[in-house]
Parts: sequence; C-alpha cells; structure tokens
Amino acid sequence: MSENSILSIMVKDHCKIEKLLGDLEEKIDEDFETMSKAFHKFEWNLEKHLFTEEKAIFTTYSPVDVSEGYKMLPSLTEQHNYLINQLNIWREQIRKKQKISGFYDFKNYLTKHRLFEEKEVYPKLDEALKDNQKQHIINRINEMV
Repeated sequence: MSENSILSIMVKDHCKIEKLLGDLEEKIDEDFETMSKAFHKFEWNLEKHLFTEEKAIFTTYSPVDVSEGYKMLPSLTEQHNYLINQLNIWREQIRKKQKISGFYDFKNYLTKHRLFEEKEVYPKLDEALKDNQKQHIINRINEMV
C-alpha cells in the first residue's frame, strides 16, 4: 500500500477511529462524565472523517464509466447516514444523561463499513483517479485529518 494512496491515508484514520471507539467501549460503564468525554471525542473524529470523505472524495471523483463507477456511492452514502443518525441518537441520550444504547450493533456496523471502504471504495478511487486528482484528495484529507 503506497503512502501516496487514498487507501493508506484513510486506513490510518480508520485506525484512529477504532481506537477512539475502543476507548468509548472501555468507558461505557464508568461514570457519566468520563463516558460522555469519550463519546464526544469519538463523535468529533468520526464526523470529521465522514465529512472529509464526502467533501474531498465525492467532489473529485468523476468516473469515465458512470454506471460502473458510481455503483458504490449510494451504499456509501446510506452507510454514512446510518452512522450519523446513530451518533445523533447517542448525542440526545447523553444530553438526557442516559447511557448510550446499541453500542455493539454500531461497532459491528462500523467494522463492516470500514471493510467496504477499504476493499471497494478506496482501491477503486486509487485505480480510477489520475495522480493529480489523487494528490488533490490526499491534500484535502491531510488538511482535515
């Protein structure tokens, strides 16, 4: 995996998000304040990651074969919407000083999402984009991450 690939940069960010999710998991049963801080740190980084993907990648990717090239984007958008909606539910639960629900279902979903991106999305982008387009995306990702 080249250091100058979208895949390599986003895998590093996925590792960071998974670490923060692990931190949240460890703190779910601790006092509310500790759990809340872990949630907000995880939430910020996941939302930043999703935003970066959508802004940096979706605005640059323009496949030659539109029907084949865009097959992955509806799934990706649907998955991002699910993740954002779950964060919103958790944010509301925390606002009400409630314990977050559905953590392990979310964790499993996020793992499947990561694998989809790392096997389907990023390699396709690395293959389809010209070097200057990839570099533009990489620069944008680095600004955000």
